[in-house]
Amino acid sequence: MTHDGTESDREALDLLIRGFQVSRMLRLVADLALADKIPRDGSRHVSDLATACSVLPTPLLRVLRALAAFGVFRVGADGSVAHSPRSMLLRTDEPNSLHHGARFWTAPGSWKAWGALDSALAGGDPNQAAWGMDRFQYLREHPAEARIFDAFMANFPDRRHQTLAVSYDFSGAKLIVDIGGGNAEALRQILERFPGPRGMVFDRDDVVAAIPPDARMGGRIDVRGGSFFDRVPEGADIYLLIRVLHNWSDDDCIRILRNCRSAMNPGARLLIVEQIIEPDPALGRPSGYLVDTHMMAMFGAARERTETEFSELLESAGFALERAIETASPVWIIEAGSR
Repeated sequence: MTHDGTESDREALDLLIRGFQVSRMLRLVADLALADKIPRDGSRHVSDLATACSVLPTPLLRVLRALAAFGVFRVGADGSVAHSPRSMLLRTDEPNSLHHGARFWTAPGSWKAWGALDSALAGGDPNQAAWGMDRFQYLREHPAEARIFDAFMANFPDRRHQTLAVSYDFSGAKLIVDIGGGNAEALRQILERFPGPRGMVFDRDDVVAAIPPDARMGGRIDVRGGSFFDRVPEGADIYLLIRVLHNWSDDDCIRILRNCRSAMNPGARLLIVEQIIEPDPALGRPSGYLVDTHMMAMFGAARERTETEFSELLESAGFALERAIETASPVWIIEAGSR
């Protein structure tokens, strides 16, 4: 039995193979903030755009024509450039903008680590193989790229924080602790919707020190520095782990979860906010599997997980997975209680 692909299959696979070329062009126009320089309605000539970006018009035209072939921008035969629905998503002022994603996914640190992806097949850490250091150290030593990462996280297009606030009833809680809570955005979304609870961000000392007083909702949000590998604050009604566990190996996750369990009073809830990937790729989102392999490229043993894998992690740490709540975002809310 033969399995010869059709011509359309061949073309589709060829474009996938050459996808890095499209990614690199998207990074280029994002670095130039070019989408912001094109009016929402109307067009602008490529020569004007080149002047605004301090680049040459002919190479810029060639890049924009290539992107337009993929539906990103509209380029006329006269050199006029207008927005398409896809290019509008590269504007920095667009809700759920992908501008920061275009810069983050193809940043030099990620680019080189993906080049060492084969090391993961032997149990290695591609980022370590590429740069001689782990991902977190790389970001500390490359502050410009760390700022791109921070901007991407603050503008992540999955609407995880807004979705969390509308997908779970926090009204009965007195204290909610967001472990690895970053800039407190998740807690702000929750506390704006639910007036009763107080919140606490637990993260590294340098992270919580960077949360300005005016972001703490008049004292409703407290901050505490520390490492979740050592301990977490005690006495909360709800503990949040939002996109934390996918950064770590199973052993590290169990360590974090056990610290959470040790801090929890009877009846307290643990909410894990993560993507859940389908074991059968035919049923899942392609982006979920891409994130999974990206975590492998950045951290080696880090990963996205299936519902069964989350259940096994929780059981190993003394929890029981009680329900997985699907949301309007790619992330799910996994609710667990102590066994």
